[in-house]
Amino acid sequence: MSAWTDHVANWKDCTDCPLCQQRDRIVLARGTVPCAVLFIGEAPGASEDATGLPFYGPAGDLLQRIIDRALPPEVTYALTNLVCCFPREAKGRGDNEPEHDEILACRPRLVEFINITRPRLIVCVGSLAAVYTDHQGGVECCDIVHPAAIVRMPLAQKNMATQKCTVQLRTAVENMVQSGKGFTKWGDRYAGQQVNSSADDIPF
Repeated sequence: MSAWTDHVANWKDCTDCPLCQQRDRIVLARGTVPCAVLFIGEAPGASEDATGLPFYGPAGDLLQRIIDRALPPEVTYALTNLVCCFPREAKGRGDNEPEHDEILACRPRLVEFINITRPRLIVCVGSLAAVYTDHQGGVECCDIVHPAAIVRMPLAQKNMATQKCTVQLRTAVENMVQSGKGFTKWGDRYAGQQVNSSADDIPF
């Protein structure tokens, strides 16, 4: 079994926090494992909860356009979130942000996934992801505006914000390539799984 298969088996029925009672589907990740670039968002939305895939829907489409413009074809990537369950009650209150305790409860899953993907660059998508991702964890990090926020902007601002994210991401990837720096194991106290060196494609 691959590291990704083991990861899915470990977490597909997770009940470590109250969010498990709010989800329809658990949303773990999509992309290629291992990868050069890992995108970490905040939480699944309704579209993601329906499909089981992160960054699916209008915001996901925008992020995909940014990725397609910024990343060379040979640069592999994967996408996940701070939490893997839809915070339905928070959405009902007018936001989509998980609670502090929910983020901490999902952290072992996130750290395990980081150590499986072995990224050379972590991209924090949104301010909450930037706050809860350790920028001193041994992997280069950059922060971009969450595409869900960009989607809600007026057209002129939307175009400017999209271009800014594209430039930020392209610059970070260019720096990653030039640095030649490899992966440093993330969060030793959480990582309890051997990393598999083979690549697995997670269905998009």
